[in-house]
Amino acid sequence: MKKLMNTVFAASLALTLAACGSSSAATEDTYAYLYDASKYEKPTVDTSKAEGKLKEILSKGTLVIATSPDYPPNEYVEEDGTVKGSEMMLAKYVADSLGVKLVIETMDFNGTMVAVDTNKVDMAFSGYGWKADREEQFELSIGYVGNTKDYGHTLIIPAADEGKYKSLEDFKGKHIMAQASSLQQMYVEDQIIALDPNAGTELELVATLDQAILGLSAGKCDAVALDGHTAENYVTQSEGQFALTNIKFDLTMYGEHEGNVALAKKGETSLINTVNEIIQFAADKGYYAEWYAFAREEAGIEE
Repeated sequence: MKKLMNTVFAASLALTLAACGSSSAATEDTYAYLYDASKYEKPTVDTSKAEGKLKEILSKGTLVIATSPDYPPNEYVEEDGTVKGSEMMLAKYVADSLGVKLVIETMDFNGTMVAVDTNKVDMAFSGYGWKADREEQFELSIGYVGNTKDYGHTLIIPAADEGKYKSLEDFKGKHIMAQASSLQQMYVEDQIIALDPNAGTELELVATLDQAILGLSAGKCDAVALDGHTAENYVTQSEGQFALTNIKFDLTMYGEHEGNVALAKKGETSLINTVNEIIQFAADKGYYAEWYAFAREEAGIEE
């Protein structure tokens, strides 16, 4: 549980510092620790016709991204505030491939999308999955998958309640926490609350996952909805405090949108098309799968 609480504390610290405006400008090797750039081939991308945000990024020499670092192994922070994770490695690779420096701004999850929409950052990498409203509001990258093993999306509960829930219907009338604007919010609304809107099911939305985990630990909710990889991580590190339900949300009703996606402001097609070329190259070379496996190990997530 100590490692889990340290991760929660580190994420909270990073978000607090970011909220206080403590982000510093990137230096030459600010994020060199993410990976050894000499190990990875870069794609040849044609930026001669760059427009909009992409042209601006190339001109200023930096790619500024937003992330909510509470979603290991995709993005998380060490106790000293160092930002790590597979998506941060991907963002660094995108920046390297464009020949610019990376700047990472940490904030709460909702804030990442606002930051993109208001041009405070160029892009956001924060464990996003496809959602219809996101596709309407932003330019979404192609999906990238770190581990093809399907863990789906599920709920975790106090260990004392293990075996109590057999289906999503059993959560009717319960108090569930989920991260605001996350896929899990949509799943709970569509597949639990919608089963019986009068059942009194309470969905409490929180800014960060660590708030939900601390809420579950303190007995302030009955369950937390989250993706399967993260669920296993929290259960493993809870030292017997939490349990998996092995109940999965039905994703077939939303179509096939595999993996996570990055966000850019709506209309920035020049940027997203170029980023897609880079992401596809990294996927074809097996780089992202390698970074994901490394990040899992570094974050202490067991297979």
